[in-house]
Amino acid sequence: MNEKKLILASGSPRRRELLALIQKNFEVIPSHVDEKAMEEKIFKDSPNSFEEKVEMLVKQLSLEKARQVARRFPQAMVIGADTVVVHEGKVLGKPENNAEAFEMIRSLAGQIHRVMTGVAVCWNGNEDVFISQTKVCFLPWDEQMEREVEGYVKDGHPMDKAGGYGIQETAGLWVDWIDGDYFNVVGLPVAKLNKVMDQMKKGK
Repeated sequence: MNEKKLILASGSPRRRELLALIQKNFEVIPSHVDEKAMEEKIFKDSPNSFEEKVEMLVKQLSLEKARQVARRFPQAMVIGADTVVVHEGKVLGKPENNAEAFEMIRSLAGQIHRVMTGVAVCWNGNEDVFISQTKVCFLPWDEQMEREVEGYVKDGHPMDKAGGYGIQETAGLWVDWIDGDYFNVVGLPVAKLNKVMDQMKKGK
């Protein structure tokens, strides 16, 4: 196998599109990590603060995703990532049904939330893990937003997205402002990832 082989350990179409901005040749081999089980374990067993637990969660999930695929392809550079939305002391993952998706988005209206993405890169026995964080403020809830959210949920868009929305879709119309990396909100902070990958290749 070519030592320069690059693998994205995620089935997310958004991450695939974003990685293509910096790397043209790579394979997509999704990992199969039990995200719910890891989240429950960290929040139940860890004595750390809520913020530390969230950071631990995205770091450990992204690293385990990368490691799982790297074990199968030890000569490849493997990228794993995990994104969560944090709002009012809660971690908002992917909604389980339409009702939860609707309430999740409505709870963000007129509020500031944070999007945190953990990214792990495994290559040649080395590992690099980092977190990117972006603040997002949604516009206040009104009749127009309610109609748009209802249609968005009905079309099934929220189901595979942390926080129940994708900023690159209709949900972008509900955003008042963001502070940080836009691509991080989409699902992969490519600018930081590009730097980390280059440094690993140089052995730094």
